[in-house]
Amino acid sequence: MKTIYTNGMIYTMDSREPQATALAIENGRILAVGTTEDIRLQCGRADVEEIDLGGATVLPGLIDNHLHVANHGIKLSTLDFTSATCVAEMLKMLREWVITVPQGEWVVGVGWNENQFSDRRPPSLRELNESAPHHPLLLTRVCNHAYLANSLAFERAGITGTTADPADGSFGRDASGDLNGMIYENASQLLKDLIPKRSRSELKDVLRRGVQHATSCGLTSVHTEDLRELDGFVNTWELYRELIVEEDLRLRSNLLIYYPHLDELKATGLTTGDGDEWVNIGALKIFADGAMGGRTALMTKPYADAPHTFGTAIVSPEELLRIASLGRAHGMPIAVHAIGDGATDMVLDAIEKNSVAGHRHRLIHAQVLRPEQIERMKKLGDTLALDLQPRFVASDYPWVMERIAAEHLPTSYAWKTLLDAGLLCGGGSDAPIEPIEPLLGLHAAITRRSPGDTHAGYQPEQKLSVREAVRLFTVGGTYATREEEVKGTIAPGKFADLTILDRNIMIEEPDALLAAKVVRTVIGGKTVYEK
Repeated sequence: MKTIYTNGMIYTMDSREPQATALAIENGRILAVGTTEDIRLQCGRADVEEIDLGGATVLPGLIDNHLHVANHGIKLSTLDFTSATCVAEMLKMLREWVITVPQGEWVVGVGWNENQFSDRRPPSLRELNESAPHHPLLLTRVCNHAYLANSLAFERAGITGTTADPADGSFGRDASGDLNGMIYENASQLLKDLIPKRSRSELKDVLRRGVQHATSCGLTSVHTEDLRELDGFVNTWELYRELIVEEDLRLRSNLLIYYPHLDELKATGLTTGDGDEWVNIGALKIFADGAMGGRTALMTKPYADAPHTFGTAIVSPEELLRIASLGRAHGMPIAVHAIGDGATDMVLDAIEKNSVAGHRHRLIHAQVLRPEQIERMKKLGDTLALDLQPRFVASDYPWVMERIAAEHLPTSYAWKTLLDAGLLCGGGSDAPIEPIEPLLGLHAAITRRSPGDTHAGYQPEQKLSVREAVRLFTVGGTYATREEEVKGTIAPGKFADLTILDRNIMIEEPDALLAAKVVRTVIGGKTVYEK
């Protein structure tokens, strides 16, 4: 059956026909694009459904090229400290939550961010013990690279002040060497292993919640890494197939494969690119370093506000090369989390030595760079795609300017520089680290400031135009998976994926993005969300 959409403001992101007022859809694909009069003339008849857009703005379906859908679903159903503005408020939220949990059971929480607190510090171990004396705690920082635990949690895990730090993480300690409640990177695994796992039905429920919220925000495609939350590759693959295909939730999902699950993937015979238009296999995901918030991003210069540390390497350069070669042997590119320039050096070395025919490697985040690294990326050309998160500017500035070595600031969070260099860049949220709403990502890319701020923007020379920002979340989302021919623009033959808004963000002031609403999300010609 054909459907035509008429009387809209359609921005195709296709240079051959940049704007239109109507389009036609048939069998899940765009059939024609043009004026309302022409589309009615070509396709309008009694058995064709016509949807009058009433002047609404239509964009190609928005794509989030890096997030964690299942973890976002978990965040929607757990103790969330995102709104806390100080330690006292965070502890109040904790006390109110623990009274709903039977004594002795684990309490997990997410989203705290001491850099957004008025007192600029996390809760102390004493404060955590007083707020939850009868429940073991594991509270994840907004970055997912640092954690808080109370004494009961450490006791359950057998961790004391004399416990040695693992190679890929550490325990926070005070001046006397005693535990202070902080945990960094994979040292948290000793506690995570003690937390009861969700049942399969519970995992399916949180994934469903994440998928449905994504489409309500206007997303039509995602590149997501969920194997750690969904209990391995096979379970993740099956849950996505059940929800996206069997339940017809229709969020196009490219699944990054966290590298410890490579053998499990190989046993199924699947590799990068396998699957269909709904659920398919992506790159091999690796963490090279941590995050700025906990000073675990790996730098080549010491942190300006903590000269004793350069950050943390999650894997060694040798291990990264080994994993990349294993991926190459199975026909898989790598997708590596690298925030600091020290981590990026490792990633570029691994990519240069492990080309994978027909696929693009992915550098995830690309936050702190040196000019010569950008030149190395340019030489990699068509074999490399960058996953950028514009919302990091709204979350990390201004405090991050005190943290990064001064000589690295001009090429830090430098989205405009990367685009102008001709690199293949896509936009994402890294949800639940940042809000999943792509309109907030667009706002951050265009304004380089937080909602409510009125200044000119941090490093204003790195602002993107509205069109550049929209391309980042449409065309840009196709590069990593080489899907430029099937989505990213509104053109005949491409998937009928549309994000429809209540206002024209292409011509209004950038802050209008904060008030804009998604009124309809269309995926494969079917409306999956309507306001």
